[in-house]
Amino acid sequence: MRFKVFISSVQREFAAERQMLAEYVRKDALLGKFFDVFLFEEEPACDVEARDLYLPEVEKSDIYLGILGAQFGNVDADGISPTEREYDLATIKGKERLVFVKKCERDPLEERFVQKVQSDVVRKSFETAEELHLAVYAALVRVLETKGYIRVAPFDLAVDTNLTLADVDDAKVRDYLARAREAKKISVPKDADAAWLLTKLGMIVLDGRLTNAGVLFFAKHPQQAIDISVVKCLQYWGTHVERPIPSYQTYEDGVIGMIESALAFVMGRIDRTIGIPDERGLAAAQDELPRMAVREAIVNAVCHRDYESNGAVQVMLFRDRLEIMNPGTLPRGWTAETLLTTHESIARNKVIAKALDWAGYVERSGHGTEFIIERCEAQGLATPQYKPDSAIFHTIIWRKTETVHQVGGVRDKSGTSQGQVVGTSQGQDMSLFERITSILADQVLSSGDITAALGKEYYSGHLRRIIKMLLSDGIIEYTIPEKPRSRLQKYRLTEKGRQMLTQKGTHK
Repeated sequence: MRFKVFISSVQREFAAERQMLAEYVRKDALLGKFFDVFLFEEEPACDVEARDLYLPEVEKSDIYLGILGAQFGNVDADGISPTEREYDLATIKGKERLVFVKKCERDPLEERFVQKVQSDVVRKSFETAEELHLAVYAALVRVLETKGYIRVAPFDLAVDTNLTLADVDDAKVRDYLARAREAKKISVPKDADAAWLLTKLGMIVLDGRLTNAGVLFFAKHPQQAIDISVVKCLQYWGTHVERPIPSYQTYEDGVIGMIESALAFVMGRIDRTIGIPDERGLAAAQDELPRMAVREAIVNAVCHRDYESNGAVQVMLFRDRLEIMNPGTLPRGWTAETLLTTHESIARNKVIAKALDWAGYVERSGHGTEFIIERCEAQGLATPQYKPDSAIFHTIIWRKTETVHQVGGVRDKSGTSQGQVVGTSQGQDMSLFERITSILADQVLSSGDITAALGKEYYSGHLRRIIKMLLSDGIIEYTIPEKPRSRLQKYRLTEKGRQMLTQKGTHK
C-alpha cells in the first residue's frame, strides 16, 4: 500500500521547502516505500484552470500536508486562497491532515486561516527548514505507525517510557543550552527552559512524555530507562585484546556526558608533545592523536549506533591504534569506500543527530568520516580505516608506528630538556603509564620520587593526572589510603599492576 501526499502552501513563499520535502520523502529508505508526493509545480503546463487541476489531486490524495507561513496567497472571487480551498476539500473528504505553521508575522487573512486550522487539527510549529524537515518526518512515521504498517517509530522518535518533564535533569538542560548558544546553530531565547528545548528538538509528545531521544539526552537517570545506552572504554598495553585489562570504564550518563567522558578517557591516556617555546616562553602542545578527530569518531559511534541492539559502544585504546565499535551497519548500498569521500548525510537516528548538531558536535554534515581522515593525515598519521560488517561498525585511528615521548624547548613545563627522547621503537617503548608502573615494580615511592625517577624537575599537572588514573584503574595504590593528602603518602603497585608487568614482560 502506498499513500499519496498532497503538499499545500503558498508556492512562492515555500518553493525551496516544498522541493526539499518532496525529494526527502522520495529518497528516504523508510518513507520512500510508503509515500508518493504531489507537487503542483511539477505538473506539465496545460490549458486547464489551476483550480481544476489541484483540487482533483487533493481528492485523489490520502494525506493533506499543509505549510502555513506569512502569506495568504492570491484569492478568488470569494476571498479564499488555493491553500485554504485545498484544506477545506481535504476536510470535507475526510483526508488525514498534517499542518505545519511557521513562527512569523502574518498577513491578517493568513492569521485567520491559521486560527481556523488550529481549531480543527493539532498543528506543529517550526522556524527553520530543518525543523520542518524533522517535524514532517516524525508526522509521517506516526501515520505509518497508527495505520499498522510499522510496529514502532524509529528508536529516537519512539516513546518507550513514561518519563515526563518532571524527570528531566535541569543541569543537563542548562549545559545543552550553553553549548547551543556557543554553537549558534539555532537561536536560543534568554528564557529558554526544558519545555522549550524539548519541544524545539521534537523530544516530547502531546501527552507530555519524553521520546527516547529526550530520555537519552536529558533524563536524570537515562540508563534506568534505556539500559543499553552506555559507552565502554578499555585500554590495552598490547595490540590485541588480552587480560587483565589495565583500564576499563563503563560510562552511564546523558548522550553528551558519555561523549565527553569517552573523549577524556582517550586523551588522558595518549602522549602529548610540547613544542619549542616562542619569544614569550609559550610552547604549543600537540596530542598524539588529533582531539577533534577522536571526538568526531566517538560522536559518530554514539549518534549512529543501532539502539535496537543490545550491544554497547566500545572505545578501545591499543598500543598501535584507537578502535571504536558501535552496533549497526551502513545504509543500504554503502561501502567503506563511500565514507572516504564527501557523501550524503543519512542519519540512522535523525533526532539524536540533529540534537548533537545544534550543540556543536557535528563538524560538517556528510563530511565527518572525511574530517577524521583529514585531521589524522595532517598530523602525519596513517589513514584511518572504516570496517563495517553485518552487525558492527569499526572505526580505526592509527597511532604512530614509532612512538616516542619527546618534549621540545629549552625546558618544557615538566622540566625535560629539548629533544630528550624516552622510549624506543614500537613494541619496546613505554608510555608514561607503563614507565610509572615499571618504576614502582621494586620500590615504594612518593610523588617527588616518581618525578625524579622520570627525569623531571617538578610534579606537573599532567603527571598528577596520570597517577590519578593509575589509582582509579587499580594499578597502583596509596600506602596511606585513609589519608590521601598526607605528606608521607607514597605509591606502590597493586596485584593487578604486577600482573600487568608480568604479562608484558616489562619487569623480569
